[in-house]
Amino acid sequence: MKNRIFLSNIILLIIIIFAKPYSYKFFLAGIPFIIIGELIRLISSSCIRKNKELSTSGLYAVCRNPLYFGTFLNIFGVIIQITSKEPLRNFILWAFIIISFSYIYYKTIKSEEKFLSEKFGEVFKNYKKNVPCLIPKLSCLKETFVLKNYNYESFIKNKEWRGVSAIIIIEILIYLKISY
Repeated sequence: MKNRIFLSNIILLIIIIFAKPYSYKFFLAGIPFIIIGELIRLISSSCIRKNKELSTSGLYAVCRNPLYFGTFLNIFGVIIQITSKEPLRNFILWAFIIISFSYIYYKTIKSEEKFLSEKFGEVFKNYKKNVPCLIPKLSCLKETFVLKNYNYESFIKNKEWRGVSAIIIIEILIYLKISY
C-alpha cells in the first residue's frame, strides 16, 4: 500500500484529536512498548538493501516483517497511553486503531510479498516457508546478535529517523493531552 505512511499519520492524528488520555501511569506503561518497537525498527532498517537483495539475516531471520512488528509494538504502546476514563471511547478508539492498522499492514504485506515473490522467486518462497510473517521465531534470535548482518549505510539510507521523529511528536501530543 503506497500511501500507508500518509494514512497512518492521518489515523494517528484522528486518534489524538478524539483521545482523552488521563493518566501518567498509562502514559508511562506504554513507553516500554514504544521504545522496544522503535529499537526493532531502527535495527531492522540496517538490514535492508531495498530492491537489491532479499533481507533474511538479522531481525529478518526472526520474522519477515520486523519493521511492521516494531510498528505494532508502537501502536500497542499508544493504545495503552490513550486510555481514558470512558470505556466506550476506549473501545471505539482501540477498535478503530486495530482495524485500521491491521488493514493497512495486511494490504502492505500482501503487496510486498507479491513483489518479492516475483523478484526473488524460489528464494523468497523458501524464506516465506521458514520464517513467520510477524510473530518472531525465537529459535532464530541468535541471528540478531551477529554484527555482520547490519549495515550502517543501509541504516542511513532507509531514513528511519523519520519514524523516530514521528513517534516523538506523538508522545509529546499525548503527554500534552494528559497535562491539559
